[in-house]
Amino acid sequence: MTSPKTEYKSKVTVDTGLTRGRIPCPLLRAIGARPGDYLIFRPVGKNEARVRVSRPGRKPAKAKSR
Repeated sequence: MTSPKTEYKSKVTVDTGLTRGRIPCPLLRAIGARPGDYLIFRPVGKNEARVRVSRPGRKPAKAKSR
């Protein structure tokens, strides 16, 4: 029996002047991210970051005027 993976790696590249990296799918599934969600990365220390999933909410419906 294999144990769950606790570490993921992703290569960082430079694409037309922008630093980019890809997030592994198993990690996205583990944090419950879905298509359309935003991932927010916040630095915690020198070599650490905290990630949070943000789901765009529905816009409130406009009240009907009579």
